[in-house]
Amino acid sequence: MRTLYLAANPVDARLAADFLAGHGIAVHIFDEFAWGGRGDLPVNQFPRLMIEDESQYERGRALLKQYERGVPGAPPWTCPNCAEGVDRGFDLCWNCGGERP
Repeated sequence: MRTLYLAANPVDARLAADFLAGHGIAVHIFDEFAWGGRGDLPVNQFPRLMIEDESQYERGRALLKQYERGVPGAPPWTCPNCAEGVDRGFDLCWNCGGERP
């Protein structure tokens, strides 16, 4: 397996893995729990995503560039149920739970 992404922390690793899974790319997270040993271990171990299918490596790298920039092309939106403004990173309205149109 080949390292696709070196995450900043375990939460970032899990979010990136879920993002890739949503686009059909399977990865394994290695060293996810080594984070707890930081400061006590002689090495600084960061979680890393390892791609299962090497043929999807380049596509995975391109998707991770989008992930690092945030939600690409998604503008802020207005909830169709309550007319509340919602930031672009959310698919559900924070006020009423309505879905993005």
